[in-house]
Amino acid sequence: MYYLGIHDGHTATACLFKDGKIIACISEERINRIKEWGGFPKLAILEILKIANIKPSDIKAVGVSSIFPPIRNLQELEKHILKRLIKHSINFIPKSIIRNKNVRHLFLEVYEKFSNRKEYLKRELESIGIKAKLNIYEHHYIHAFTSHILSKTREENLIITLDGSGDLLSGTISIGRNDKIERISEISNYDSLGEFYMRITQFLGMKPLSHEYKVMGLSAYVDENDKYAKEIYEIFKTFFEVKDLNIINKTGAYKSLYLKLFERKLANKRFDYIAFGAQKLIEEIVVELVKNAIRKTNIRNVVLGGGVFMNVKLNNKILMLNEVEKLFIMPSCSDESLAIGCAIKCAIDDGFYFNNVQFLQDIYWGSSYDKQEIEKAFEELNENEFEIKYIGKDIDELVGELIAQNYIIARFSGRMEFGARALGNRSILANPKNLEVITKINKAIKQRDFWMPFAPTILYEEQEKYIINPKNHEGYYMIMAFFTKEEAHKHLRAALHQYDLSARPQILKEEHNPRYYKLIKKFKEKTGIGGILNTSFNLHGEPIVMSPKDAIYTLNNSQLDALAIEDYLIIRKKYKL
Repeated sequence: MYYLGIHDGHTATACLFKDGKIIACISEERINRIKEWGGFPKLAILEILKIANIKPSDIKAVGVSSIFPPIRNLQELEKHILKRLIKHSINFIPKSIIRNKNVRHLFLEVYEKFSNRKEYLKRELESIGIKAKLNIYEHHYIHAFTSHILSKTREENLIITLDGSGDLLSGTISIGRNDKIERISEISNYDSLGEFYMRITQFLGMKPLSHEYKVMGLSAYVDENDKYAKEIYEIFKTFFEVKDLNIINKTGAYKSLYLKLFERKLANKRFDYIAFGAQKLIEEIVVELVKNAIRKTNIRNVVLGGGVFMNVKLNNKILMLNEVEKLFIMPSCSDESLAIGCAIKCAIDDGFYFNNVQFLQDIYWGSSYDKQEIEKAFEELNENEFEIKYIGKDIDELVGELIAQNYIIARFSGRMEFGARALGNRSILANPKNLEVITKINKAIKQRDFWMPFAPTILYEEQEKYIINPKNHEGYYMIMAFFTKEEAHKHLRAALHQYDLSARPQILKEEHNPRYYKLIKKFKEKTGIGGILNTSFNLHGEPIVMSPKDAIYTLNNSQLDALAIEDYLIIRKKYKL
């Protein structure tokens, strides 16, 4: 039996689950080509049904995240009448009411009873032929459930969720034991670290709900001993505190009111110092919260979910805590991951045994394309610039050899990976030892901010040579930063953060992606380097490519040297192979 999970907010996503396995999972943005698109993911649902080769009537049950309709974009967030009302009356509402669990639960119960959310969802599902039972789950419960159920330590976990907001919360702390999750703390959305960091992103002139990773990348360029950076951190330090298992907002600001606070406190302060101060604040607050939770529960297996934990520098701080024994972070743990938990949860609610849910392995859950579809896309190719060569089964070894010769090559192979990180099947690849590729990829291909680092894919058996990972954390999904060793500084320099020399690697096991593994093995044979530079295959501001047509469009509009698309190599005519 098939179970469908849906997230219909920002970065809307659909997931299909059957017999303990995730069959398919795709975000709507990949299909409609609108980055981080929010709303009902109709196209994504149709695509995953197509992948599974099933009819809408084959869906047994549907799970949807969020009782209160999730925000689809920043404009909706600012215009929402309830949010505006609360924002402008925040100074008059007692904080004890905002933080009161019973008040929140009453509000959600009343909303659920009188809202038309369920009817709206049923109409949308029926419009594509799905008439299955519909379950709506609380936002942070599903964040917690998803991370817990897919971890290898689900016999007993300390589960922490943190994000901007969902169903009036910005975080929770729970204890997970097998299929039981007991919540022991709730953090109100008024006390949201995610909201604070989003507003810092906005204040710095970047795109909120999107460019928070740029703030994190920028923060690492600042020396923590710089007196002016310290001054800004001291300002931020007054904004939040941890009390037991709660985060407390001391600013009086809520939502866009943060911008006025920042204007008063941060006028004429340097942008990189502001990024540093904001990053240091969330690291210290979250680390203290984690320590308190471990001390309270005596559970040292920690799992994390929610958009705050897309911050890979923060994740490393948590991993390196003496108190943490094992750590699991849901890949691409922003709201797109909610669809996964919803699909699994509605299966379990329908009688599927939770222990038969497979632990997370590879996450290549998207679409793949046959030879005919690929050759059809070649009609869009700029034939004045490129020529097409059919290579066949040796394509991966050839690409490894070309990258060793300093070609920058996009790779389109097999099923698309889920989430915000490219893991080799929709990636741009380059020689990580060649620093010249940084400027070329940034300026002529990705067209993005100069300070943003790239990332390496490192062969599993080579990781000890390159990264500092004393707890043998399974860094398969580019959700963890590591500090690096001297060998990495020689071999992987272009794929490291250029200031602090940290890396956000994909540690690649052969069984996760045999063809990509073979490519890197060939590169190592030619260079002695056990990793490769891997960045997502897209132009800046666009979603990662999904289809052959997307791949050809990106090739035509960039300065890529070549595109390896399944068994074909498309290469600029100026190169003579």
